[in-house]
Amino acid sequence: MLNTKVTKAVRIALAFGAASSAAFATNAVAAEGAEKVERIEVTGSRIKRVDMEGASPVEVISTAEFESQGRVSVAEALQSVTSNSFGSLTPSSGSSAQSQNTVSLLGAGSGRTLVLVDGKRLGGSPSLNGGGANLSSIPMAAVERIEILKDGASAIYGSDAIAGVINVILKKDFEGATFDIQVGRPEAQGGDTKQMSLSFGVSSDKGNITFVYDHQQRGEIFDRDRPYTSATMEDTNGDGKISIYDETTGISYFGATVKGPDGYLASPKCNELKETVPGFVGVLDQGSSLGGIGKGEVCGYAFADVSANSASTKRDSIMTSVTYELTDDIELYARGMFSRNDSFGRYAPPAASWRGMAADNEHNPTDEVVNGQFRWYQLGNRDGEVTDYQQDYLLGFKGMFGDSAEWEVSYHKAKLDYRTAGRYYLSYSGLAYNQQNGIDMGSEEGIDNMRATTYTENQSELDHFFAGLGFEFGELPGGMIGHYFGGEYFEEVLESKYDAQSEAKLIGGSAGSSGLGERDVTAVFYEMQMPVFDNLIVSAAYRYDDYSDFGSVGNPSIKVEYRPIDDLLIRGSYSEGFRAPTLKELNATDSEGAPQATDYVLCAQQGTAASECKERGFEELRQGNKDLGPEESTYVNLGVVYSGFEDVSFKVDYFELEIENVVSLITVQDLIYIENAGKLDEITTKFPKVDIQRDANGAVDGKVKTLYANGSFMSRKGFDIDLSYKLDTSFGEFKFRNVTTLLTEVGEDVYFSGPTGNEKGAPEQPEWRSQFTVNYTFDNVAINWTTDIIADTYETEYVKAESRDGELVPVKAYEDNIPTFVTHNLNMKYFTENYGTFTLGARNLFDKEVNYDDNGNYIDYSIYHTAHIGREIFAGYSISF
Repeated sequence: MLNTKVTKAVRIALAFGAASSAAFATNAVAAEGAEKVERIEVTGSRIKRVDMEGASPVEVISTAEFESQGRVSVAEALQSVTSNSFGSLTPSSGSSAQSQNTVSLLGAGSGRTLVLVDGKRLGGSPSLNGGGANLSSIPMAAVERIEILKDGASAIYGSDAIAGVINVILKKDFEGATFDIQVGRPEAQGGDTKQMSLSFGVSSDKGNITFVYDHQQRGEIFDRDRPYTSATMEDTNGDGKISIYDETTGISYFGATVKGPDGYLASPKCNELKETVPGFVGVLDQGSSLGGIGKGEVCGYAFADVSANSASTKRDSIMTSVTYELTDDIELYARGMFSRNDSFGRYAPPAASWRGMAADNEHNPTDEVVNGQFRWYQLGNRDGEVTDYQQDYLLGFKGMFGDSAEWEVSYHKAKLDYRTAGRYYLSYSGLAYNQQNGIDMGSEEGIDNMRATTYTENQSELDHFFAGLGFEFGELPGGMIGHYFGGEYFEEVLESKYDAQSEAKLIGGSAGSSGLGERDVTAVFYEMQMPVFDNLIVSAAYRYDDYSDFGSVGNPSIKVEYRPIDDLLIRGSYSEGFRAPTLKELNATDSEGAPQATDYVLCAQQGTAASECKERGFEELRQGNKDLGPEESTYVNLGVVYSGFEDVSFKVDYFELEIENVVSLITVQDLIYIENAGKLDEITTKFPKVDIQRDANGAVDGKVKTLYANGSFMSRKGFDIDLSYKLDTSFGEFKFRNVTTLLTEVGEDVYFSGPTGNEKGAPEQPEWRSQFTVNYTFDNVAINWTTDIIADTYETEYVKAESRDGELVPVKAYEDNIPTFVTHNLNMKYFTENYGTFTLGARNLFDKEVNYDDNGNYIDYSIYHTAHIGREIFAGYSISF
């Protein structure tokens, strides 16, 4: 649709300048008379339009804005966005997603936020089972701007666009050369940053070539280098003994411990190990978390003395793009992007069971064969080394014919190859060989026999073909009707390869299973934009996706935008969406893990209050499910945008997101909740592969069998509020902006397929996030102050069963509070005419400390990660030619 009002054209031009000048691919079209108005494509619609603000809210943030806030990478920039409420991943040592950075709009999960690069789907991370995008693969220096669509968009883009869309727009038509370098150093040990980039661009009257190289690095942080993550032990209740987990942090009962018939027993050699082997802390009480009948002792090991909690990352990325006019009406475009991401994490020596320990073993205090929980210190610390290779290629043609028709065809290929090597794990085969042949486990020969290196290759490929045609046909009182027809075909392959010993469950301290999945998807879509009147536009879209592995899905959307006056926009939208189950969820072979959970059933049996029940590790057997179906969602948005006051604008949008048939893992914690509520038989009958068993003392016995399944529900309701104000003075220009995402409902099942509760304010689920920025510019100086605010949350949550009318009803309860979390960033730039730009700043300027729970333990949530890094001073320099 076209609008020829000069005021509207001026307003659009100003909006573009505020977001990023020359940011949009445009086509000048003839308007009424001799006027020319630019049409743009905005994330959330394939039909180009005149207005930036439309029926769906889109937040546009330029790279310059992220840099002025002191953000180091695309991941850190997006993780500070208020709509990325909670649930994002950051590099964490010891995690299978050690090198991953993700975004989770509205806290709905990374697999429900679609990430695009230049409007094309970013390949799913194989480390995340193909169910989320790794933002580490995108070079910051290549980014021109990021568009955040806060609306459901499956009718436009297909699967995963449930909670919104992140569209990263890369640089094009760049001319000249830019060099940028920055270093940062936290005051506390670890987490140093280094950054360097080079950008080149050459243009002619026919096209452009752009090249970008980007290097980013952040060091690891060891547990011992922060007082709240280092190992501690203290007799807090004054009973003369220290209880494992109750009165310790960073210490595990996997030291030299055996499980006897009446509880745990420390090895007779425990005190000797304490004196001779670093890490062993001696005999501790069994405590309340390990089951049994409340008796027994363990031999503890302080793993936090050597482990890292934040992994290091080192990224090198190259992006090159080409545009070339083949004819007056046809343009070729191409892009290649390659990145390598290296990550290092360290964990303590392997903690693994010693199965069938002989009755006469020196560590066995009983006279019978037992199983031991041992720390295989002889092997050395485990090091996890991850190398991620990402390739992304795009080739396409676009053109025009007739008065208004535009077409595009493209081929996009993404290949991700993630490799993980684990050093110094325990080989059970080597252990058995040593035992059978009487080889001393502490000898050089014995250690060599038991040492194992684990190796994993996680690979995914995406081949994507796209064709689309946009044109105008038909006319309404407000103008021409816009149409867009298109189709897509893509193939996905996901493959995980584990070393044979890990797959055979012969490695202590690690486990895994290989798997292969593939699918092809054919989709057709249609979108129509109808200017019913000059100030009223109605848009509709429908998309049909046919998946080879689970069936087909159709999704509609309808949107309305109404402008009663030029400066006021009232908008609304309704859309249906879906998320396809990932290839891993469908095709996963059985794998073992050791998740943390809180056993409320055992605590209740022992008379321990649910709020005092402690978390511990469990053995798990995780299973895939070939019978999974898609998740289904609805998204409603109602909003107002007003810019009638001089230098003032505000946007307020209300949203409702509901997701049914959510695919989730029936976790160990879910099964404990279900059992606590008296409904375990119902779940095990419906899903026979799920199981949890207990011994005579009530403790969980053996592996808990878990499964991916449809059946949960999720909802998000709330407001997005965006206020901005510009003030010109004789001593400089000030720009003020506040963006807030307020969640009035965070609907989650209390446990898998159980009743739904409103969990706003629950641990790591803040009710609101807000960001306030002040930009000041005067002559050659620019100063940016950014304040990030996260609302207070509850510290702990637990589920108990209450008897109501003879039926056990699960109730989720919360205790204690984590206070509102506020951090400040300061960034100062000085521009010179001939010698470049100098930058000095501080992240977490006032050194906001981490949060602690009621027992004085560090709360390790990703939303508070800036406090874990601490105050970081950084300095940089850039120059352009």
